[in-house]
Amino acid sequence: MTTKLSAVQSKQASEILGRVDALARDIQANYKSWGMSLEGVRPVVNNLDKIADALEERFFGLDSLQRRQVEVLKQAHVIQQDSDESYMASFNGPSSPKQTDADEPYMSAYADDQTQAVRAGKSTSGRPLA
Repeated sequence: MTTKLSAVQSKQASEILGRVDALARDIQANYKSWGMSLEGVRPVVNNLDKIADALEERFFGLDSLQRRQVEVLKQAHVIQQDSDESYMASFNGPSSPKQTDADEPYMSAYADDQTQAVRAGKSTSGRPLA
């Protein structure tokens, strides 16, 4: 359940989340000099990340958390697309309208939803539409 925040509260919530993230980064950067092992520091950083995620979901909603996680994964190059897969970007907003490719000028001739026209349309040639 998210809370509707004022602009001031939203700024304060962002600062809190920034502090938690900064703390996790400081621990990751300095754990060796503090005499900690990777196995010892990993649960601390993971728990800080879980706290930050829970706070973000509470302050800004689940949609905000999910958008940020996708951006973080993209920045970390965990989600990549090959140069020949530019169509993969369409999965970021699958219900948003897409423009036809330049090599498909015939698509502009269809102003209606052809899927519906096939399902409910009438054949003019006597053959089934689909």
